[in-house]
Amino acid sequence: MSSEPVSSDLYASSDFWEDNKTKILAYGILLIVVLGGYGIYFINSQRKAAAAKANYAAASSAAELQAVVRDYAGSRVAGDASLQLADKLREEKKYGEAETVLLDFIAKNPDHPLVGGAWISLASTYEFKGKLDKALDTYQQAATKFPNAYTAPIALVSQGRILIEQKKPDDAKRIYEDVVARYPDSIFARESMRELRFLKR
Repeated sequence: MSSEPVSSDLYASSDFWEDNKTKILAYGILLIVVLGGYGIYFINSQRKAAAAKANYAAASSAAELQAVVRDYAGSRVAGDASLQLADKLREEKKYGEAETVLLDFIAKNPDHPLVGGAWISLASTYEFKGKLDKALDTYQQAATKFPNAYTAPIALVSQGRILIEQKKPDDAKRIYEDVVARYPDSIFARESMRELRFLKR
C-alpha cells in the first residue's frame, strides 16, 4: 500500500508557523489585552455614567451639585449640574459665584447641548447684578452664536426688555419686530406684539 506524498504546501505552512509563531502568539496576546482593556474601560465608563446620573438626580443643595460638577468633570451630567448650580446660587443672591460657574461651564463645554442656555443664564445673572449693558451684550452674543437654538428668541425678547428699561424704545421696537418676523407662531411673537402695541401708545 503506497502512501501519498506529503504536499509541499504542508511543509511551507509548517515552516511559516515555526518561523513566525512567536510573533503570531505575541500579536494574539496583544489583541486579547487590548480587547480586554477596552471591555474594562467600557464597563467602568458605563458604571461611572450611571453613578453620575444617580448622584445628579439626588443632588438638591448647592454643595451636592458642586460635588457632581467636581467628581464628573467633562461629562454631560456635570454640565447639567453646572446650570442647575448656577440657578441655585442666583436664587441665594450669590451672583458672583453663579457667574463663575457659568463662565467655567461655557469655557469647558462648548459643544454641550445646553450651552446656549448657559449664555442666557449668564446674561440673566448680569441682569440680577444690575449690569444691564453687560447683560444686553451677553444676550446679543447668545442670539448671534446660536441663531437656530431654542434660546435665540429668548435672547432677543430679553434684549428688548433691557432696551426699554434703558429708554431706547426704537431699538427695542426693532428687536420685537425681528422676533415677530422670525418666530411668527411662537409665544415670543405674541409677547413681542404686546410690547409693540405698548410702544406705539
